[in-house]
Amino acid sequence: MTPIQRRFSDSSGFTLVELLVVILIIGILSATGLAAFLHQRSKAEDSAAKAAASTAAKAMMTWHMDHDSFMGATPVELSKLEPSLGSARGLAVVAAAFTFTVSVDSAAGTSGGGTFSIEHRATGEVVRDCSNPGEGGCAATADARGNRW
Repeated sequence: MTPIQRRFSDSSGFTLVELLVVILIIGILSATGLAAFLHQRSKAEDSAAKAAASTAAKAMMTWHMDHDSFMGATPVELSKLEPSLGSARGLAVVAAAFTFTVSVDSAAGTSGGGTFSIEHRATGEVVRDCSNPGEGGCAATADARGNRW
């Protein structure tokens, strides 16, 4: 047997083809895993904005119980009722006697859902909307009640 034949018949170590197959499999697995985690940060930032908007809506209901109207409620006043709203990004309140809309900006900005809002109508109906449909935590189409989240 020649030295070259002995070298190829030696079974210690991996061949180049085996190493390339392993590298290919690792590449495919990492590509699929990366796709699953790609937008998780923006979704988490959107979730924080949604939670703040929900908290603001609950604070508005508390305001109404104390004042028999939604009028006069401001982000500063809501922060006094619920201190966690002090860190809500871009909290805005539009209030009338029987209706209100509260909105909070997502830290994800345009890569996420944008601004999340809750509108409380005079009928008692609540509509949840966002400014960037189809992105982050904002549904592309609204449900039967007009909610996007």
